Amino acid sequence: MVRKKQRVIQHIMQGESFLIIKNLLPKHWVIREFNNLDYGIDLIIELFENVDQKVSEVLGEYLNVQVKSVEELEIKSKKIFPVENLAKVNWREDKTESLNIEVVKFVMDSNSLFTIQSLGSSISVLLFLVDLKLKNVYFLCLNDYIDKLLLPQKPNYVEQDFITLNIPVLNNLSNKEISEAALKLYGKRAKLLSTFSKFSYQKNELSFLTNYEIKSISQFKKQVLFFIKQIEFLEIWQYSEWVILEEMNVKICDLKDRIERNELKESELIETVIITWNQLSNLNNIYEELTREWFLPKFLSFLTSYPKQR
Repeated sequence: MVRKKQRVIQHIMQGESFLIIKNLLPKHWVIREFNNLDYGIDLIIELFENVDQKVSEVLGEYLNVQVKSVEELEIKSKKIFPVENLAKVNWREDKTESLNIEVVKFVMDSNSLFTIQSLGSSISVLLFLVDLKLKNVYFLCLNDYIDKLLLPQKPNYVEQDFITLNIPVLNNLSNKEISEAALKLYGKRAKLLSTFSKFSYQKNELSFLTNYEIKSISQFKKQVLFFIKQIEFLEIWQYSEWVILEEMNVKICDLKDRIERNELKESELIETVIITWNQLSNLNNIYEELTREWFLPKFLSFLTSYPKQR
């Protein structure tokens, strides 16, 4: 028997999920829906910054979001232990201390996770898990979860059809203090990685000058001031939740002022410049080792990225 086109429950749930998400995100952010076949990204969220009550400025920052919804979610307790630096060693837990955290669980197919893994970590791909009953939306950065939790524990996870994800209950879009800080950090990922690359290049060039090519201290000062001009107004300095960025920005501005006022002797200038650019280059290491752990169901994360745990 011929039937008319039908609207199935999955489409209704998806539409309801999108509405819930829109109601919880800042009104000046732009949400773009993908209406074609689902290849892992359902929404692109473009972040804007308020200038005043009537105007918002574009930031050039984006979040890629996969949306999943369930009729009702159950909150469960999970015990977590400290682990060693996963950027250097395999997963090893320290059972001498622990934390009990609340999580919601979601079963996700391995194909989707492997697809996201193949994208790398230069863009942020988030899971938004919508509880339709309570209208809560829980978020998880899938790139970071894969690199910092899934692969270290289950390097052969692709041999399984499904993986159970644990999402901290604190990762709730309704919790504005946490969610907006996290989403802004994820939105800045491409800018941060691009900036880290520039820091590394500048450090290498300055090291080369100090080791081989300094013909005059005025030439060295000119090169340093040129590099500072390239980085002093970067938007990453405005991300206040990562305090070290503000500290480094202050150091750069102070160095510029001291150079322009001729306050530094040659040896002191060279030493200060080398130390400063070593610290700038080290931001990449800190980001990989610590910051990418934020907002995950891990011991370190609960010590460093959640206000109530500080």
